[in-house]
Amino acid sequence: MKPSTQLQYNYDVNLKGDKIVMTNFKDTAVPIIIYDKNKFNTKDFYFSYELNSNGEISHLVDIKSYNYEVTGPNGFVRKFKGSKSPELQVTLFCNLYKNEVDVTLTNISKNTLHIGLENQYDGNKKDFTLNASLDEKITINLDKTKGWYDLKIKSNSNSWHFTGRIESGNR
Repeated sequence: MKPSTQLQYNYDVNLKGDKIVMTNFKDTAVPIIIYDKNKFNTKDFYFSYELNSNGEISHLVDIKSYNYEVTGPNGFVRKFKGSKSPELQVTLFCNLYKNEVDVTLTNISKNTLHIGLENQYDGNKKDFTLNASLDEKITINLDKTKGWYDLKIKSNSNSWHFTGRIESGNR
């Protein structure tokens, strides 16, 4: 089987507060599409963006009830879903040089949160609690999956789903 070609991209898409924040760390522009799945029966369900070189843009989210899917090149998908404003901030960062992803979980509430993290590739599940105003950083090595990742995170009525591949930018 021939391996897929790694593309010259390095960008992040995360839900931060009431925005989907898209950040490009390279000189190559990135096409991104956002679907608002709560508005599929309207003309306002589809948003197409070009994330310019070394740029950052954001998309406002109705944080009280949201269901967004973000797609980009080479299997890149982010899903953010919830029925109330999240008490947890989840950030995924791709570390190109170590072939790892770092997931940072930040409890932005005054309550202890119950969190579930599942790696869809190896079936590994981790359930834990995170006390108020604390962070937890989880590093996942991607050597066995050749840089591919598929992670689901749940807390209360909110969920985050991150899939894609670390792109080295080498051709």
